[in-house]
Amino acid sequence: MKLDYSSEKYITWVTLRSIYFERKLENETAFDGIVKIYSVKTNDLSLNETLKGKYFGSFFFPTESGFFLRMFNSKNSWPKTTLVYLNLKDLNLVKIDTNRSSWNLWTGVNLGNGKYSINISPSKSLEYIVIAET
Repeated sequence: MKLDYSSEKYITWVTLRSIYFERKLENETAFDGIVKIYSVKTNDLSLNETLKGKYFGSFFFPTESGFFLRMFNSKNSWPKTTLVYLNLKDLNLVKIDTNRSSWNLWTGVNLGNGKYSINISPSKSLEYIVIAET
């Protein structure tokens, strides 16, 4: 675990709908640095404005029109976190649930018909319906 992350560089993360996402490590926290916190940028200037000043964990779960992310209020706000949905159709970031989940292994399940379940701890999951693209 480092104390200074200023020399970290953005690295390729994922590509969705012709948008290239890169992330940069900003902090490692929790139990011996197991929780990684990143800033994110893309090749889309409008989307970069949406993502500017926001921090995200490793969790990423794609859908047809966007993806779910774990967002932190700051580089140091773990375990306070928010499940968000990034809609790539309108570049809107929707806050779904703010919680204090210290569990690092969030997972997602597609329940069908635009409905998703995100497991944020062994005993808690959140359901969200993604409005279909028209």
